[in-house]
Amino acid sequence: MAIRPAGANGLEHRHDTWLGRVSDRFGLVLCMLVATFMVLAAGFTSDWMLPVTVALLGGTFLAVLAAAGVRLRTQRRARLFAGLCVVAALASLPGIGTWARVCVAVLCGLLAAACPVIIARSIMRRGIVDVRTVLGALCIYVLLGLCFAFVYTVIGLAAGRFFVQQATARSSDYVYFSYVTLTTVGYGDLTASDGVGRALAIFEALIGQIYLVTVVAVLVSNLGPARRRELEERRSEAASGD
Repeated sequence: MAIRPAGANGLEHRHDTWLGRVSDRFGLVLCMLVATFMVLAAGFTSDWMLPVTVALLGGTFLAVLAAAGVRLRTQRRARLFAGLCVVAALASLPGIGTWARVCVAVLCGLLAAACPVIIARSIMRRGIVDVRTVLGALCIYVLLGLCFAFVYTVIGLAAGRFFVQQATARSSDYVYFSYVTLTTVGYGDLTASDGVGRALAIFEALIGQIYLVTVVAVLVSNLGPARRRELEERRSEAASGD
């Protein structure tokens, strides 16, 4: 479906819940993603960080569904699923172990991976280039970094080691390595120890660069002309009304 300039007719969704009132607002999603990133990057080692992380990602998932204008029935089911995920994470605390952490990391990765798909479908369905569209694209970019961070976490926990430089790693190390790789900064202070990790790091770097120079660049370049066309349409409508 071709993307239309802002000002063209599109579907607007209205819901009667709190999440519905922030429908189509990806700015809130981006703020929640930044909060999740800051918590994970802080390097807390308490077991309580597991349910906190699941709760943050669950809340982000629900905000994405609302911003994308998903049907209320689907949102209700998603709330139940997110609640069950938090309960499961809390239930794993008494006997927390390596495989429990792996399960939580897999669950967080699935939640983070579902969000870009929902946002992308919403952007394509709406077919309008405006600030909300650009915010949605930026949310996808941040979510890609989180997805790869959880993939690295699963590999590190299952294999017993992920980085060459250190035997054990915290959530902050995986998040740091993921975003350094995604942005192709490449400090080199942390590197993957095996072929799978290195292959994934290369794949993430390629995705990050291709996404920035294609999707985000195209949307941003069309944002100015789209806003000008919208202003011209408003002026013509006001002139015809007079």
